[in-house]
Amino acid sequence: MLNTTRILIIDDHPYSCIGYELFLEKAKEENLIPEIKVESVYTAKEAISKIDSISLKQQRYELVILDIQIPPSPEDKVFSGEDLGFRIRKLNPAVKIIVITSLNDNYRLHNIFKNLNPEGLAIKTDIDDKTFVEAVSNVLTEEPYYSKGFSKLLRNQFSKEYVLDNEDRELLYLLSRGFTSKEIPQHLPWSESLVEKRKKILREKLQVEQKGILPLVNAAKKAGFL
Repeated sequence: MLNTTRILIIDDHPYSCIGYELFLEKAKEENLIPEIKVESVYTAKEAISKIDSISLKQQRYELVILDIQIPPSPEDKVFSGEDLGFRIRKLNPAVKIIVITSLNDNYRLHNIFKNLNPEGLAIKTDIDDKTFVEAVSNVLTEEPYYSKGFSKLLRNQFSKEYVLDNEDRELLYLLSRGFTSKEIPQHLPWSESLVEKRKKILREKLQVEQKGILPLVNAAKKAGFL
């Protein structure tokens, strides 16, 4: 058992767990992954019990396959798979986590990616037997795995949130403080026409269609730039 990789699957859909287990068993038979021992649970409460139990035996899971939308355990302050992932990492910082989720909202996925920092992240519609085994194999050999759908969403999210430079931020701050386009060149090395041009670019970046400064400022606040 010393060379056996322990894997815990956490998903509230039993058929998904069965499918993942079959994928792993076939991959093991084909020598695509090392010797494994797989267990599956369907709720946060069951997962916490499993993790606590194995910790008492001074053992640990090397890999966790984690769904985000699972039945919570409020008494343990675990309300989602993301909370559960934090708990698992706290108990075992060396654990590798692959998130497989049906969520496809850019903002939500981006938060999972930044906060939990999983070694793998995939959208369920991207996953079949080959991609699942590829994800597991990559992560077990210290290589991250991100499915095609998630990579695309991530690029879109980054393009919306991380393209503003320091001058853009300063311009937004000045606008939020009530400075006009005529006054801003006193604080930035721009002409009034350049100020108007940069404001137009910011509207495009922040996807603001309404005219006026207030909608632009509100969009910047919502995106976390102010």
